[in-house]
Amino acid sequence: MPKKKAKRLSIKAKDLMTSPPITIPLDATVEEAAGLMWEKNVGSLIVVDKTGKMAGIITEKDVVFSVTKSLIGRGVPVSSVMSRTAVLGGPNEALATGIEKMRNVGVRHLPIVDKEGNPLGVLSMRDALDVSGPLMKFISRSSGKKRARR
Repeated sequence: MPKKKAKRLSIKAKDLMTSPPITIPLDATVEEAAGLMWEKNVGSLIVVDKTGKMAGIITEKDVVFSVTKSLIGRGVPVSSVMSRTAVLGGPNEALATGIEKMRNVGVRHLPIVDKEGNPLGVLSMRDALDVSGPLMKFISRSSGKKRARR
C-alpha cells in the first residue's frame, strides 16, 4: 500500500496578524498612546511618520517605562520611548518564522510590513497562542488516527 503524502500545515503571518494595524503619529504623546491601546484593547501601536511609513513601535512595556520615569503628564512624544525595531515580518512569512524572530529578540509584537515599509498588521505572541490550542487538538487527533490504523 503506497504511503500517503504528508499534509503540510502552512499558517502565514497574514492569517493571524491584527489588521489593519493600529497606528499613531510620531508626535502623539505617550498618554495618547496609552489611551488608544486601552480603547482598542491592544498591547502595541505602530508609530508612523507623516508619509505613513513605519517609524517604530510603542508597546505596553514602553508605557510602563514612561510611568516609572515620571514621563506621564509631561507631553512626552511616543518617538522618545518607542522602539525603532529592525525586527519585522512579511505577510507571507510562516507563523513559525515570526514566532522564532520574536523569541530570538525577546519581544511579543512583530510588525508586519510590505516591501516599501508600510505597516500591514501586527503579529503578537497572543495571536500565536490563540491558534496553538486548536492546532494541538488537530495534531493529537491526527496522530491518534495514525495509531488506530496500525
